[in-house]
Amino acid sequence: MTKFLNPRNAPFPQYGLNPGAAANGMVFAGGMAFDFDTMQRRADAVSVPVETRLCLEEIEEIIAEAGCTKRDIVKVTAYLSDDSYRAEFWGAFKEFFDPGPYPARCTFVVGIAGGCRVELDAIAVQPKANA
Repeated sequence: MTKFLNPRNAPFPQYGLNPGAAANGMVFAGGMAFDFDTMQRRADAVSVPVETRLCLEEIEEIIAEAGCTKRDIVKVTAYLSDDSYRAEFWGAFKEFFDPGPYPARCTFVVGIAGGCRVELDAIAVQPKANA
């Protein structure tokens, strides 16, 4: 059975998506520092490291609804709007997951909505599924 996750009751369904879903012990979540009122990057996302942390915290909140923590994240796909952000992103990503273990990760440079510089897609495994 699939459970769709939307802890902030954000307007995602009106855009044809949900921020997260849990099915068969797997939890899928996306995160970006996007303001749906302005359709732009959130004002508090003042730098790539801050924006990265905001994305990761959003994912953390979503997966918590399925009983997971950041330690249950096994894979992250990262999207950056410019390759010059890579080093700043890596530093903020590592800091969030320190002292490890770190999830598997791929990073791509792509266009991202609303002037966002970072968008993340994460997969976690529910703790009881790990047993």
